Amino acid sequence: MALSLEASRKSQFRAQGYIDNELFLRYDGYRRRAEPWGPRIKGHRGAEIWTRETEDMQEKEEQLRRMLTEVMTQKGQHGGIHTLQATFGCETQGNNTGSFWRLGYDGQDFLTFDQKSQTWKAAVPSAHSSKKIWERHGPSVDQVKTILNSICPDRLQRYLIYLENELMDTGPPKVTVSRRPYPVGRITLTCRVFNLYTPVATLAWLQNERPIQQHSFGPGTILPSGDGTFQTWVSIWVLPGQEPHFTCRLRHRSKNIDVTTALGPQARESDGATSSASALTASAFLAMLVFLASA
Repeated sequence: MALSLEASRKSQFRAQGYIDNELFLRYDGYRRRAEPWGPRIKGHRGAEIWTRETEDMQEKEEQLRRMLTEVMTQKGQHGGIHTLQATFGCETQGNNTGSFWRLGYDGQDFLTFDQKSQTWKAAVPSAHSSKKIWERHGPSVDQVKTILNSICPDRLQRYLIYLENELMDTGPPKVTVSRRPYPVGRITLTCRVFNLYTPVATLAWLQNERPIQQHSFGPGTILPSGDGTFQTWVSIWVLPGQEPHFTCRLRHRSKNIDVTTALGPQARESDGATSSASALTASAFLAMLVFLASA
């Protein structure tokens, strides 16, 4: 993102990179260096990767600074606070890959790269004249295609492989079951799982070894823990005395981890009859690499 300030002759610049919802890269116009961010990425010793990211961010910085100045001049805006923001990245799900590149000016959509026509398209009528400026000062169409269809997916896979290897340092997921009396003669059983990585898992209650959704509730999604791992939970209402018939099952990385109300935090782990299906789910999960650049 490029940001022009009222009393400054030079715009400021800042960029961030995300893998899924996890921040992994930061860059600003003062240090002009891409730096790893987050507990998992910080230990990465691949200096050549960050040299390459730095060079890419420096190029984007020059493009956006120049574009911001040109657009402000074109609009007759010689002062005030204005922003130009670029969002670009790619995503994979199984064998399918998608990519995107958008520009926004002062918080509104501005230009979007259309993959079908391989051209930049104005999001609003007032952006048509600025489209020519970006086509002149921004990356060429061939460069955009290479970044979105080749460079970005390749880097995403490299980062995912690295993060996958880092899993060994985090240990297995931690699953616990708790019991709490609920008014009107019911019991609430809650199953919690921590230390998940990647955020691809299913957590469900079984009654007599069969999945049951009735009277169960939870966040409905897997949430970040803030340390690079993920967590979630699911609860169910049961009648007093029925607890031994219920088991919490976590399916994660081709394995099932079952925790009964009698065992508490102790768990038994098995490959299970559904391990091949779990592996397919893990290989097909949605992964996204996003860069937010603004000046």
